[in-house]
Amino acid sequence: MRAIGFNPQAARFAGIPVNRVILATALLSGGLAGMGGVSEVAGLKGYLSIDLSPGFGYTGIIVAMLAKLHPLGVLAASVFVAAIYVGADAMGRAANLPSYLADVIVSASLLCMLVSILLTQYRWRWK
Repeated sequence: MRAIGFNPQAARFAGIPVNRVILATALLSGGLAGMGGVSEVAGLKGYLSIDLSPGFGYTGIIVAMLAKLHPLGVLAASVFVAAIYVGADAMGRAANLPSYLADVIVSASLLCMLVSILLTQYRWRWK
């Protein structure tokens, strides 16, 4: 998948079946998203409601960017983001503080990650 993402022509030249890998990747990601949706509808609420997704897609984008789109990094990034959100929720209940502090922390960590990617990719040096 990674080779096809970097250069489909080179992957095709190397003998990788590009169309088959793209189709398998789409089916796998759609299946995982479907399993997540089924667990949300069937397990948590038991019915379909208008407020089904309270921003899970945006949180997924943040986790993917914190992991630099690496599959194993997604595990660490998702644990980090979940710990921030759960900790802020517990802090909000215990100390009667707003839980929006979690959004600020996650946003700041995402901004730091994006700036570090920018600085390392273009090799900017401060003088």
